[in-house]
Amino acid sequence: MKQLRVITIILHFVVGVFGLMGGFAAISSPNGPFGISTDVLKNGPFSNFLIPGLTLFIVIGIGHIITGIIVIKRNKYFPYVQGIMAAITVGWIIIQCWVMQDINALHIVIFIIGSVQGIHAGLELIKNKMFPVNIIMKKIGNTN
Repeated sequence: MKQLRVITIILHFVVGVFGLMGGFAAISSPNGPFGISTDVLKNGPFSNFLIPGLTLFIVIGIGHIITGIIVIKRNKYFPYVQGIMAAITVGWIIIQCWVMQDINALHIVIFIIGSVQGIHAGLELIKNKMFPVNIIMKKIGNTN
């Protein structure tokens, strides 16, 4: 479990830094960050990358860095924070693939990273018998 914790911490910072860089690029050049045409946004609600860039920078970038710090400090709520960030990351990628009508290797990698972080959060909830695991365990214990 210790190795998984270290891996998820590293992944939070890696995703955070890439989120900051990608978000900054989209904010700085909303009509074509990294040479990406706004045509890829045709299935979404945005005509350029400004709002997605702000979201990427703030929610994914800053969010992952803050979550990494929370996990390092072992804040008592870190499994919840990490689980929420994992869900946001997986959701972000699913929505991005849907809007862009494309799946590439980076999408798959980020989806896997979010999934690993979510699994780690779930395992921590189980290990520490935190809500909702504590309630589930009581229900299971009462039925036997």
